[in-house]
Amino acid sequence: MSNLQLALIAIGIVLILLVLLFNWWQDQRVRRQMHEQFSMGDEHENDVLLKDRKPVAPVQKAPADRQDPVFASDQQEAASTAPVAAPMAAAMPTQDMDGQHDEEAVDEMTEGVIELHFAAPVGGADLHRYTRSALYAGSKPLRFFAETDDGLHRADLRADENYVSLQMAVLLANRAGALGEIEWSQAWAKADEIAHEFDASVESPDVPALLRRAGKLDQVCANLDTQVGLTVQLAQPHPVRSVIDVARAKGFTEYRNGLAWMNHDGLPRFVLLLAGEHADDPANAGVNRVDLLLDVPCSPPDDTPFARMMAVARDLALSLDGQLIDDSGRPVMEGSEHAIDEQIRGIYEELEQQGLQAGSSRALRVFS
Repeated sequence: MSNLQLALIAIGIVLILLVLLFNWWQDQRVRRQMHEQFSMGDEHENDVLLKDRKPVAPVQKAPADRQDPVFASDQQEAASTAPVAAPMAAAMPTQDMDGQHDEEAVDEMTEGVIELHFAAPVGGADLHRYTRSALYAGSKPLRFFAETDDGLHRADLRADENYVSLQMAVLLANRAGALGEIEWSQAWAKADEIAHEFDASVESPDVPALLRRAGKLDQVCANLDTQVGLTVQLAQPHPVRSVIDVARAKGFTEYRNGLAWMNHDGLPRFVLLLAGEHADDPANAGVNRVDLLLDVPCSPPDDTPFARMMAVARDLALSLDGQLIDDSGRPVMEGSEHAIDEQIRGIYEELEQQGLQAGSSRALRVFS
């Protein structure tokens, strides 16, 4: 090798070592901040217990959309997609006029809370400039709740109100896993930024105990996280537009960015997914199969959820000249839906026992 080649190799090795050293230094700095800022006690926390259970079908990781808290001026735009509030541990009276509390509050079962107390009341418009950009800590969504100088609880900040305290609620677990030290430190950093700007004191829970709670909630959710699918394998590719038209004619309606089969309350029972070659122009894109997915924790309870989805899938298969197959690629046998429905009903019951009723806003948060 020439001297130039040897020099380039040496420079490359040095750069790699510098990157590794920088990553190690950042990791150590975060861990040191965690130990300095947070209590390291071993205070007892309420456990979430669950007997072992395996899903009845292969679990598919399908991200679900969620709605984060919005500023009061944006409420009309978000009203059509905002989730229905779940039962909360500290539910507030229903809000139907300005002089009452907002109903939605911190969910003590699934969220950890950082509390900020302002030295002087802070205007809603000023506070919103900081909270609107703090939507996630890693993969964990953040929600904000505030108390006005009149003692009213708010789930949505209002520009014409002043606030004396703020709660930052951090989700303990979702399909990305349990809340970890790094994610919690990111949430703490956001809270610290707000505290520094508005001269606020900050209260943190017992972090080691909180992370243990997150791990147990994650285990509970993993044991109950079940998704069941059916596939209509088409004999030949169909234009996406024509498949969508057929699905709409059969009763599917628009939901978020796709199509879903709704119940009488307007909640999705199962969703329709398209697979195949997609082009910029949907009318010219080809699709060779249609998938129906029942996300058990995120669907409203039903006596015959799988049988209902199978009946719809068979109807689609007839209209699209396709064959109905299961997750393993085998033809679906008549009568199999009854056994699967029985297992799904058992999962619905276990979800309710764990305080995670299927289709509730709490379930939608942790199974997202």
